[in-house]
Amino acid sequence: MKGVTWEDIPVERITNSVERRVVWGDNGTFARLTLAGGTHVGKHSHAAEQFTCVIDGAIRLKIDEQEVLLQTGEMLVIPANAEHEAWVMEDCIVWDFFTKRRNDWEEGKNQYLDVDSK
Repeated sequence: MKGVTWEDIPVERITNSVERRVVWGDNGTFARLTLAGGTHVGKHSHAAEQFTCVIDGAIRLKIDEQEVLLQTGEMLVIPANAEHEAWVMEDCIVWDFFTKRRNDWEEGKNQYLDVDSK
């Protein structure tokens, strides 16, 4: 076993405005996303509970019809199966941890991320 840095993990370019690096565990997934300002992450839900922490920037989230603005250093927990979407207010780096492994990402099923900033 050896420690790694985010720079050791390959960048996956989802679109021109969304990149991610992913660490896979047996029972969880940890991701570092880089999102360009103006990007909209479409409405979606998943079986995993999601812990989101804004490392830099600002992102507005709508979770089950409730809106919240997260800025640098702020975090929240999105419940499993909660419908949510996001608007990136300014260039943003976000850490997302999921309590269940995101097999859909590994299988390339991430259409809600397949959008570009407007």
